[in-house]
Amino acid sequence: MEMPTTLVIREEPAAPAAAGGPAGGGLVAALRELLELKDRRIQASAFFFAWGGSVVLHGTVLNRADNPEHVLAGYGLFAIGAALGFLTLSGSDRLGHAAARAEEVLKGFFQ
Repeated sequence: MEMPTTLVIREEPAAPAAAGGPAGGGLVAALRELLELKDRRIQASAFFFAWGGSVVLHGTVLNRADNPEHVLAGYGLFAIGAALGFLTLSGSDRLGHAAARAEEVLKGFFQ
């Protein structure tokens, strides 16, 4: 008759992913890394995308008496943010150059 094996639990330090907190430290660290934008083109894209989207939503849903020019300007900001994000995140070398050109044009408007 064979003897059953005994399991021994050793106390070791916690894994680095779970060191952030008791509940989901790895998830919090991953979300924080996702939200911290390090590329300035991605930051600009998120800025234009968010502000344009909020202006469009405000003018079409929340305040229908708003000027249509504001909604059009918001749509333009939204489109610029989407285009800049697409050009930056695409991985193609040609589109990377297009993103650099778009950034130069936008710098001329906002400086």
